[in-house]
Amino acid sequence: MTVERTLFAALLGLILIGPLPWGAAPEHFAAAMAGLVLLLGASTAAAAAFGGISIPASLYKSWPVLALLAFAVGWTGVQATALPVQWVDTLSPKASAIWSALHQIQPNTSAHISVEPDRTLLRTLQGLSLVTLFALLLALANTHRRIRLLTYAIVVSGVLQALYGSVMTLTGLEWGFFAKKLSNVGVATGTFVNRNHLAGYLEMALAVGIGVLLGNRFSAPGKNWRILAVQTAALLLSAKVPLRIGLVIMAIGLVLTRSRMGNMGFASSLGIAGLVYLLLVRQSSRGVAVALWVSLVLVDMLFIGAHFGIEKVAERLQGTTATEVVNRVDLYDYLQPWIRDFRVAGSGAGTFYTAFPPYSGPEIKGVTYDYAHNDYFQFLGEFGLIGAAPLGLAAFLSMAAACRALHARHDELLRGLAFGALMGMTAIAIHSSVDFNLQIPANAQMFVSLMALAWLSLHGPSGAAHRRRQPAT
Repeated sequence: MTVERTLFAALLGLILIGPLPWGAAPEHFAAAMAGLVLLLGASTAAAAAFGGISIPASLYKSWPVLALLAFAVGWTGVQATALPVQWVDTLSPKASAIWSALHQIQPNTSAHISVEPDRTLLRTLQGLSLVTLFALLLALANTHRRIRLLTYAIVVSGVLQALYGSVMTLTGLEWGFFAKKLSNVGVATGTFVNRNHLAGYLEMALAVGIGVLLGNRFSAPGKNWRILAVQTAALLLSAKVPLRIGLVIMAIGLVLTRSRMGNMGFASSLGIAGLVYLLLVRQSSRGVAVALWVSLVLVDMLFIGAHFGIEKVAERLQGTTATEVVNRVDLYDYLQPWIRDFRVAGSGAGTFYTAFPPYSGPEIKGVTYDYAHNDYFQFLGEFGLIGAAPLGLAAFLSMAAACRALHARHDELLRGLAFGALMGMTAIAIHSSVDFNLQIPANAQMFVSLMALAWLSLHGPSGAAHRRRQPAT
């Protein structure tokens, strides 16, 4: 096995183990996972430096996103660094006031933009690992076959999570990651702490799986409904059956999470990405795609949902009380002054737990919020406009790359990959409005993987190009 193949195999291994230790949410697991990614990145860089691997064009062509992500991570490093008081006072008057007050008690205290530099430094390490992961995916998934293997690794990871979570729920065993669950009993969590985080992970993995299935067509659709029906049946009953079964398992797992926004995000993103697909892809490729989406809605969302409790998700949506709504709105209202005070430079990546309590009001006193339950607000408050704007732009450019690939690429796999990346990012964009999936390392890694898949779908090698490079036999 060559060095490059070994590195790629290690990358697939990291994708598979990423969500295992509680979604890598505990800090020691997060640091360990970040360290493994950085170690693989350093090994890949060393191999490239000594000629062991070549850097593909897809990595060079995705430099705008790589630069934006690197800038945002670099900014968190600045937040954690001791700076002259005048600089901190200019960039973040609120942080300057906090450090000035602390200086009265401890004269040797340095000024920082972050209100908790040590925690921000850990987030910098995690952020650096995410940038490295993005580069690794583009550098090592440099053939059509490896791109396919990468998507299968993501699907397998999602299936394992859904299968484990479903078995624990349906049998009543209720174990998480080698430990009895103390919360979220009666709903699927996989090896995550929270059901919503498993739902977020499955939304993204399902999207990739649907994209792979969409990209596995070989024959052009028939010219009448009879031929089209035969082709659709062949698609669902062929060698692609394991993939289709995997999608069913993940759909069951998603339903069993009873996550309201998780199921809504999946359904909404399927419709949105499907509409974009129909608008951008040429007419001749639309027939089987529509049939596939119909089967997904009828089989996965209706038939499977009816047998595994989709009505309980609907009941949770209908049963959302006025008090629950008011409490959520109140939390958002209290977030506004926190964001306003740190709007430019942020309070520091990972500092919500420390920075927010002074802004909480009487309605939420006594309630501990580790996260803002809204990724947009949390990134804006912690990173400030300086750090959050590049992150938002990087995600937007990646979604645009997926749309460009849908319109420009003719390779079925790459076009399906573009659909999956667009759908997965859209699902999390919707879910993030009421949750904190992107604060969980495993889900952040999956989202970055979707961003990389979007650029691979646009600039990655096609199957036809790969076959042309093969020697004649």
